[in-house]
Amino acid sequence: MNSYKRAAAALALALIGVGCSDFLAGFSENPNNPTTATPLQQYVAMQANMATRMEGQLARCAGVFVQQMIGSNNQQLQFCTQYQVNEGDISGQMSGFYTGGGLVAMRNVQAAAQASGDNFMLGVAKVWEGFAMGTATSIWGDLPYSEAVNPTIAEPALDTQQSIYAAVQTRLDEGIAALQAYVTSAPTGNCVPSEGDLIYCGTITVPPTTRVLEAQRWIRAAYTLKARFHLHLVERNGVAEYTAALAAAQNGISEAPVGASAAMNGQGPGDFRFFHGSTQDVDANIWGEFLSTRQDLVAGNVLVQILKARTDPRLAAYFDANSAGQFVGADQNNVPVPAGGSSAPSAINFATRRAFTFRQPMVTWAENQLILAEAKFKTADSVGGVANVNAVRAAVGLAALPAPTFVDVMTEKYIAMYQSIDVWSDYKRTCIPTLVPFGLPPQAEVLGRMPYGNAERLANPHIPLPSAYPTGTSGVSAFRNWNDPNPC
Repeated sequence: MNSYKRAAAALALALIGVGCSDFLAGFSENPNNPTTATPLQQYVAMQANMATRMEGQLARCAGVFVQQMIGSNNQQLQFCTQYQVNEGDISGQMSGFYTGGGLVAMRNVQAAAQASGDNFMLGVAKVWEGFAMGTATSIWGDLPYSEAVNPTIAEPALDTQQSIYAAVQTRLDEGIAALQAYVTSAPTGNCVPSEGDLIYCGTITVPPTTRVLEAQRWIRAAYTLKARFHLHLVERNGVAEYTAALAAAQNGISEAPVGASAAMNGQGPGDFRFFHGSTQDVDANIWGEFLSTRQDLVAGNVLVQILKARTDPRLAAYFDANSAGQFVGADQNNVPVPAGGSSAPSAINFATRRAFTFRQPMVTWAENQLILAEAKFKTADSVGGVANVNAVRAAVGLAALPAPTFVDVMTEKYIAMYQSIDVWSDYKRTCIPTLVPFGLPPQAEVLGRMPYGNAERLANPHIPLPSAYPTGTSGVSAFRNWNDPNPC
């Protein structure tokens, strides 16, 4: 996917000058040999890079680990289905959180925004940093962070996962404060794509998005991210994290999607969605690009069976029927579970989810509703949580559950978080749904973390060998992070 990253940088630079209607017209400089980059150009290129991080190999493996889908061939089979991902396989994904539009660019944008008094740019760059590093620590645990972008430190130390989550909450709070200051300044007019915001101003909208509403949507997304990362610490800190998540989510994304299709696909007006265009290897949806050249991912039987049992309309929204008109998933060992004699597993939905222009959702109204539901169930307000889980069901066209359980809440979230890296964290925290790990008894655990990239380990003696990672009950093959002490 490095070709996408290079091409996405070209898109980023082009978008600055000409907006979204004809963003490649007149672009002639070599994007792979830039001489200068303004903070705005770095900001847009950073968004393109983060699309690759959040929609690429990490998301594919997360979805396979929780068996929403199964890697059926080649690297997806080996890396994800069979838990054989190693340091070299994931090295570029890890380094992308730092360079090539990662943390370095985020800090450069923040410094420039601070110097110019641009609270909007400062705020969104802080939110991006919180989103990126909160996701990264959920994947790798301890990471270089406090020393990571200091040019005088060649070998940055690892910060503990506990301290990174605390710092992420601080970054998100700082982002919210800057954006609130921007709103208080009463900016006038509508957002324009040439300002660089590809999330809440990435396309021309009708009616136009005002600058105030654009900032308010960023604030709400930041609160939902705060709630998400508080949940990551529940196994360690208990109900206090549920209380904190509840408080944050009450200020989170609140604009419900309009229509069942938008609800099923995370396309609400306040949902944090990546902008994508229609050009292969330039600006297209990463899932669509990957699956346009290789059919190495198929439907997972766990998700297929859950959706079938509920007569859930998201079955056809997420997957396509096979040639026999049936929805079939593969199990944890990549063995199709036949339905009526057909054994061909279903593919990921082509018309919507694999469309190049599909705006892949990252943080959504549905997630926020289900965070509220989970936190309420765990803080003695299950009655309140019922309303939240049933709001999500109603949005996609399902009847209300009269007495949903905690398992119902987390099953609903497992479905709603399709193709999200964070569905992996939900599973590690709650062990819902029940999964049988790859292999035959005695089973290992479902993989709990990614290995560090070997490029960083070879350059930085603070990065340990895989043999020194925190381990689960089944050994190195099931290693886990500090925030995930309990096996499923």
